[in-house]
Amino acid sequence: MNTSAFKFMAASAACCLLLSACGKKEAPAAPPRPVRTVVVAGGATGEASTYTAEIRSRYETDLAFQVGGKVVSRAVDVGAPVKKGEVLARIDPTDVSLGVDAARAAVRAATADLGKARADEARFRDLLERGLTTRANFLAQQTATKNAQSRLEQATADMRLNEQKLGYTTLRADQDGVVTSVSIEAGSVVAPGQKAISVAQPNELEAVFDVPDTLIDIIRSTPDVQFARLESPGALYPAHVREISPSADPVTRTYRVKTSIPNAPWNLRLGMNVAVTLPQRAGGVRTVSLPATAIFQKDGKPAVWVVKPDFTLDLRAVTLDRYESDRALVSSGVQHGDRVVTAGVHRLASGEKVRLMESAP
Repeated sequence: MNTSAFKFMAASAACCLLLSACGKKEAPAAPPRPVRTVVVAGGATGEASTYTAEIRSRYETDLAFQVGGKVVSRAVDVGAPVKKGEVLARIDPTDVSLGVDAARAAVRAATADLGKARADEARFRDLLERGLTTRANFLAQQTATKNAQSRLEQATADMRLNEQKLGYTTLRADQDGVVTSVSIEAGSVVAPGQKAISVAQPNELEAVFDVPDTLIDIIRSTPDVQFARLESPGALYPAHVREISPSADPVTRTYRVKTSIPNAPWNLRLGMNVAVTLPQRAGGVRTVSLPATAIFQKDGKPAVWVVKPDFTLDLRAVTLDRYESDRALVSSGVQHGDRVVTAGVHRLASGEKVRLMESAP
């Protein structure tokens, strides 16, 4: 290779290196993540709490067939009023009817066997009195008569049981009430004891709602509460706490409270939502209200993200007082003027740079 060619190749390599170096640019920094926030405004002293409750019947029965089979008819729908003894649904009675026929035939056969055994016993008694048979033969015939009597009693019991099963193919209302749920349709096959239709008594209503454990002692000490229809919040009606669940719900960790309603207003309906007002909380605990979406669990404890003045995130542990609908009442951890992130809290990191969305105050 001559000198000129070598110089040309070296110059080409140098140009390639320069071009490669020029092509490498540093990746631009990721823009700050946009976040939706809310500014904490003051704190409210704990006052009367309001919860949404559902109107239910105190006495509601789940009815089921006592025998299995194919549903051939259903006579009621949800919301239908029913009277005690009214037919609600039927299942195909063919198989059970065959069992009844077989049991009745067994009773007739057992009756005939008992008649023959009694006749033989009378004949053996006459022969024994005339000395034409032994006492052992007579006692054996007496035993045969008793066995025939037992078989007849057993056959009769089987017949009555099968006749009862035939009656079980018809589902009837056991009380006056209103149908609140239907779990079967014509053509479906049901098992014995499977829930078919629920009937509630509408003449004794109650309001059912869930509360956190922080309110249990207050409810126990002052069991009288008030409720109002959502469309008429000014019209309050009295209610009395009759039952508090002894254990928390495994998912929501709240306790179910049932309140009886004396002299229920005529315009209350099953399934209606009402607002239940609990008595004023003792102690005057000051709380701030945040959207429930601002709260997340960090190491098993509630926390929020607070946006600092330099627009970086600070993880702040908080103490929850209670939940109300879609709000969370926080008793400590944040204060007036703090800006708290209210959406996407599970995707953020401590110290991360953020920017406020335009809708944020």
